Amino acid sequence: MSRLEDIAIKVVEREAGLSGNADALLYEIADLLACLVEQGRPGAIDLRSLPLTPADRAYLSAQLGEGEVRAEVQALGTSEVRETSYRGVWWITHRDATGELCAELIEVTPLPAILATDAGEMADALERLQARLSAATGDER
Repeated sequence: MSRLEDIAIKVVEREAGLSGNADALLYEIADLLACLVEQGRPGAIDLRSLPLTPADRAYLSAQLGEGEVRAEVQALGTSEVRETSYRGVWWITHRDATGELCAELIEVTPLPAILATDAGEMADALERLQARLSAATGDER
């Protein structure tokens, strides 16, 4: 049997303020992306439910980088959707009408749900557009 003193210990120094949770999240994001690619199953991580320091958030943001797509949705406050440099990995923030952060997520999906148009809303849009065209041309379709 080994003695406690015989167990090798490796001390890893981190940048000030980093907890190590951001690195763990990167592995989780990679697993979610693998599930999306291999099984077509999307996933999400609620960043506000995790013990992340400001340094962790900055590190995670820097590691994920910026992609080509950024969108802002105005509905009961402002939601910002930004693609990271990894296709299918999105950083999403939701703020209320006063600008306070309500939710912050990493979504791993081809298209975040907040950007997808509801089928009922599309049917309503079609109906309104057809009525407009009909009124403008006098055509009763």
